[in-house]
Amino acid sequence: MFFERNIFARLAAWHAEGVKTGLASLVAIDGSSPRPRGAQIALAKDGRHCGIISSGCAEEAIIAELLQSMQDGGNHITRFGKDSPYLDVTLPCGSGLDILFTVTGLEETTAQVAALHAARQPAYVTPDETGALTVSPSPHEVPTEAAMVYPPDYRLHVFGAGPQLTSFAGMAQLMGYPVLAHSTDDKAIAALAEQGVTVAPMSHQSRFDPADFDDFSAVITLFHEHDLELPILTAALNSDAHFIGAMGSRKTHAQRGQHFAHVETKRQFADIVGPIGLDIGAQDPSEISLSILAQVTALRPR
Repeated sequence: MFFERNIFARLAAWHAEGVKTGLASLVAIDGSSPRPRGAQIALAKDGRHCGIISSGCAEEAIIAELLQSMQDGGNHITRFGKDSPYLDVTLPCGSGLDILFTVTGLEETTAQVAALHAARQPAYVTPDETGALTVSPSPHEVPTEAAMVYPPDYRLHVFGAGPQLTSFAGMAQLMGYPVLAHSTDDKAIAALAEQGVTVAPMSHQSRFDPADFDDFSAVITLFHEHDLELPILTAALNSDAHFIGAMGSRKTHAQRGQHFAHVETKRQFADIVGPIGLDIGAQDPSEISLSILAQVTALRPR
């Protein structure tokens, strides 16, 4: 099971099934919190739920109150932890978390967020005076201190072959990243497809559209055959991709630089992170995957 970062996507799936839902959102923090403002838990009437707000300290109590709110049909805010009416629910950090329970208008809200995400735009979500959620595509249309920001899924466009590709794509999927894996390796494609990873075959003749790489995405090349990566990196340097990274040694990266010194692109060669990954002394595919994902996560827009 992988971590679901996009709670609205799960709500949309439940709404498509015709299931009644409720949503708990962290709207204010008094002290510190392991999860940021805007963290959510979604609940289906049949008991399915997803999301994390307190990293396990108060999840059962939050879900129980959300279920009661669905039965009562009212939106409200409840404090958990410091100064909470629930004396038996304590947070070890000593903080207070204000949770908004929303059970009305969720289908419309979810559809609006989904439409913005489909257009690869962030959604700015704000509770109104009734506790229902309003959605805006612009931060200028809502009070900054009230809005909770939900960007579209951060996509990983990954290119490679063999164990390095399968290790990276599997680990990224567990972290909740949508992955599109391109490969010349039929065995890797088959293995990843069985794991539910979106895959696409490629060859030395493949060319790529820069428009496919937007500013909520990363382009990552993991090839040992470095001639395969040049068309990919050329497209990435002509795109709005947020992150571009390529595997290989410093010598290999210097050779890339020599190539791109003679290629005209919209962006500078320096926009390519190479060698990709944090320096943790990685020596095998799983360690290399960990180092790359740590770097991508550290640099991902929040």
